[in-house]
Amino acid sequence: MTQLNMTEVAKRLDGANIPLTIADATRPDMPLCYVNPAFCTATGYDSEQVIGKNCRFLQGDLDNDTARLKMRRGLAQRTGFQVVFRNKRADGSTFDNLVIIEPLTDAEGELLYVVGSQFVLKDGMQAEQTNSAGQGIVREIDKLLQLNERLRATSRQALARSMAASVKLWLER
Repeated sequence: MTQLNMTEVAKRLDGANIPLTIADATRPDMPLCYVNPAFCTATGYDSEQVIGKNCRFLQGDLDNDTARLKMRRGLAQRTGFQVVFRNKRADGSTFDNLVIIEPLTDAEGELLYVVGSQFVLKDGMQAEQTNSAGQGIVREIDKLLQLNERLRATSRQALARSMAASVKLWLER
């Protein structure tokens, strides 16, 4: 793999409606070297504010110890994984961020880049909010929501892997 051509990356990924980031794993602290406009919309930050920073700036003072540990382990294994972080937007509002990570390595397995596809998670329906409905109905709704979330997660993973594979192909040219 070679260095990423950021002009080419931007030309291909700027139009994606999924928030995407690429971090340079060859530099200390893995700074972001690319974010697409969808990332800027989701977080409220301009690309100029975040390029050169590690993504952890989104965490602010929020407790993400478990997620950070999962991130370190996943990167050490050099395989794709997903993790949910509690993040802060530029305006200070918080959101749950499902991040699907695809590490990009060279032929020797050295980590070069980390592609992150990000999905803002919405609050799910809670049984306490449906007191007027019977518990049986609530359980059935929960089952449907879980099935829907599993289907959406599978689609997100496939989309994230597809984006990462595209970047990898560009690197191998």
